Amino acid sequence: MKNRCLPNCLILRNLCVILTLVAGGVLIAADIHASANQQEQQTTALKQLFVYQILLSAEQKQE
Repeated sequence: MKNRCLPNCLILRNLCVILTLVAGGVLIAADIHASANQQEQQTTALKQLFVYQILLSAEQKQE
């Protein structure tokens, strides 16, 4: 009787391992996507700051 339960335990263990790996992959993909998004936002903010500094220096030169 114990021999019949062994494959069921192995199947359940393998399913848990597979589900854990898939969940980990999804979390890693979401983290990569979020960090890429954050870098784009930082780049946009730096560009806006650069343009603002140029405008400020142009206004100071006009005075």
